[in-house]
Amino acid sequence: MASTLHVNGGRRPSNVKHPSAPSLMMNSHFAPVGESPSREQYEHGIQVIDEDKQFNENLSTYLSIEKIIPAGFNYHLISVFGSQSTGKSTLLNYLFGTQFGVMSEQERRQTTKGIWMSKNKREGADKEAKGMAENILVMDVEGTDGRERGEDQDFERKSALFALATSEVLIVNIWEHQVGLYQGANMGLLKTVFEVNLQLFIKDSKTIPKSLLFFVIRDHIGTTPLSNLRNTLLQDLSRIWSTLSKPPGLENSRIEDYFDFAFVALPHKVLQPERFEQEVEKLATRFREGYNDPKKSGLLDEESLPVFLPQYHRRIPADGFAVYAEGVWDQIVNNKDLDLPTQQELLAQFRCDEISREVLVAFDETITPLEDKQAEGVRVGKAAVLPELGGAMNQARAAVLRDFETNASRYHKGVYTRKRAELESKVDTRLKTLFQKQLGAAHKSGVDTFSDSVGAAVKLGQKKGATYDFAQIVESEKTKALEKFEEEAKAVLVEGAPWSSYDQELNLYQKDLEEVSSRLRKEEMRCLATRVERWVRSRLGESVGLEFNRLGSGRGGSGAPEHGEKPSTEKDLWDRIWNVFTETVESAEQRFTDRARSFDASPEEVEVGLWRLRRKSWGVLSAKIEEEVMEGNILLKLRENFEDKFRYDEHGVPRIWRPTDDIEGIYTKARESTIALIPLLSRFKLSSTSAPPPLDAWIGSPPQSVSRADEEDLAPIGGVDEDDGRSLEEEMTVLGEVKQQDLLMRFKKTADGVYVEAKRSAIGGMTQVPLYFYGLLLALGWNEIMTVLRNPVYFIFLILIAIGAYVTYTLNLWSPMARMANAASQQALEVGKERLREFLESSDTGRQAMAMSGRSGRRERDYDEISMETLNGDGKKKRRDDEDDLDDI
Repeated sequence: MASTLHVNGGRRPSNVKHPSAPSLMMNSHFAPVGESPSREQYEHGIQVIDEDKQFNENLSTYLSIEKIIPAGFNYHLISVFGSQSTGKSTLLNYLFGTQFGVMSEQERRQTTKGIWMSKNKREGADKEAKGMAENILVMDVEGTDGRERGEDQDFERKSALFALATSEVLIVNIWEHQVGLYQGANMGLLKTVFEVNLQLFIKDSKTIPKSLLFFVIRDHIGTTPLSNLRNTLLQDLSRIWSTLSKPPGLENSRIEDYFDFAFVALPHKVLQPERFEQEVEKLATRFREGYNDPKKSGLLDEESLPVFLPQYHRRIPADGFAVYAEGVWDQIVNNKDLDLPTQQELLAQFRCDEISREVLVAFDETITPLEDKQAEGVRVGKAAVLPELGGAMNQARAAVLRDFETNASRYHKGVYTRKRAELESKVDTRLKTLFQKQLGAAHKSGVDTFSDSVGAAVKLGQKKGATYDFAQIVESEKTKALEKFEEEAKAVLVEGAPWSSYDQELNLYQKDLEEVSSRLRKEEMRCLATRVERWVRSRLGESVGLEFNRLGSGRGGSGAPEHGEKPSTEKDLWDRIWNVFTETVESAEQRFTDRARSFDASPEEVEVGLWRLRRKSWGVLSAKIEEEVMEGNILLKLRENFEDKFRYDEHGVPRIWRPTDDIEGIYTKARESTIALIPLLSRFKLSSTSAPPPLDAWIGSPPQSVSRADEEDLAPIGGVDEDDGRSLEEEMTVLGEVKQQDLLMRFKKTADGVYVEAKRSAIGGMTQVPLYFYGLLLALGWNEIMTVLRNPVYFIFLILIAIGAYVTYTLNLWSPMARMANAASQQALEVGKERLREFLESSDTGRQAMAMSGRSGRRERDYDEISMETLNGDGKKKRRDDEDDLDDI
């Protein structure tokens, strides 16, 4: 493998454009089997199969480097075989500019070992090569009848079979003097080729591609015309064909059914080097693509006819050639029956898979962005309906099946049909996912839109203030939602797809709309219940508060009761509260029932709503009672009740306490009467039955249709809920024993304070004057007394003063008179100050004094001018008009 290979035995003529291979090391620019070569080693080609029958796994890499892989079917393969040392490599080097190693004329030994491959190097390299076909691959096959292998002809047969199974054109390189010989003209090898060819295609000669046997007759001197040489070779070939044992059905087949033949003669390379190169250049122009003209049938050896005809092409895609060639060689080297139709079927599978991948690229370009949009919508939790999806799906499916059919229908029909079904299944699977996600998005969007539309319509009805028919709103929006869903579903139907039906999704959508309708109805029922509960809370807050306020007011001045019986406003307090409560709830129930009918609510839902309303209403009443009996509130009510009995007489007139009044008796009666209210307030019970109201019967047992969710927000009620652990008596307890005792002690302290205040006011009017003071007054004022008594005018004036004082005292007018006197004095003081200010302002000295006083007192005046503003209910400054209105009321 490392031996030096020489070219032509010397230098090449100066006018030769494409020399044979130069002296090189085999492993320097060629890639042999068993190595992982670098790019430089692929410069001159690759060893496909070595002399030990090992296939080179790097063949696909070489084809990729030579840019054959993307060519598809646009490539051609030529093989050359013949006897060893007949110049096969030299011929290829001159024809295609390759660098195959050639024999050294001094050594005369084997140079080509195994099978080598190289790409046509003349392609685009010079002007003469412009007529040659693109992507020509040339295989240099090890020569036959060599002394190195001796009688071992196994490799010869296997390499010939490999070349026949893969190549379009087989160049048979022979010398002129070998024509007519059996071994020299490779007739034995050709017989093997013919026999193998029949084994490869035993089904039908019309279904197999033909091969071209291109005989290149070397060292043609010209004595024997080429036509005679051609006839001799054809006769020999026909005779060999007739001696073959043909399979059944092919007994009458002719050699022309399987092969075409072409012949060309080249001058002697050594004796006529220039003419040899000219003929080679002329021969090279025939390696171009063409078609078979019936008018010129049988004239394939003419110089004008191209070599590469469509019927010669094996229709193996370039990117699958390496796999195909390796599979063929594996069958050959293992001495297995090589069935090329089976290989063609495998090729069809490979090619159909390739075409499937290719057409799916365009399919992906259309579908993948749509899948990404759907995935993004799912990721952000907002699945969107893609309006362009239906058209894109139909176009993409039609395009991918059309392109696949165009490119793959020429392959094995069974394989094509199966692969088309697989492709269609793969495409439909992805489209079905898009279809289902689109319907899912339409489903979710439709449900959300339906819910929002119903909510908007309800709000609009509430804003208008008029009653609205909730059931009609739901039915109308449901119809719109179904119509829109069907419209969107029809838009994404894919023609020809087996799953183009949305009945199941439509049924599921209808079911969800029903569930959403039920949920919206329940929510609206809850809102209705909330509004009714708010109304109940407002009504009960006013009514119950009014009843508790009557404990300390509205007595009409009746004073303390003379006997033990309480006033009606006290003894039937709970009866009035219960009556107000039941009447309010009955009115609320009527409101709830009337409104629920417009929701198309079932009787069970109405029953549950009323049951919840009664329980909620009782909770509102309990909360209000607890608020009223809070320590500060109830103590204030008791004090007002006590003061109403203690401070006012039986006619409702405020008492003016005098030392002679029975303050202790009145205090005791009023206090005991008020204290008697504490036990009354501690229990909610009716005066008519002396028992708690029938709360359990009034609320009723839970309806059968009530759910756990309906009971979650309900507070337990003693005597009604068994699991609460409290009795009805405990539920009706308003004030416990401890709270009663605490309230009693606080009230007594408050009452005692009122009593002490009354006692002080009675005693405070009495002044203790010493007795000696009267004696002293009489001694010192005796003269004045006698003067008054002796003067009638003074005496009468004194009598009038005494009468006025008695009347004033009797009518208790001393306090009003004192206030009037105080007000008069204040007014007189203000008038005096005003007159003094006017006097000072009229003189210069006074003005100077006022100016000095103003500077010193400016800060005090600034603070005096700050006053509090009156605000209205909205927290804004009240206008003067509002204040005037309040004054008018």
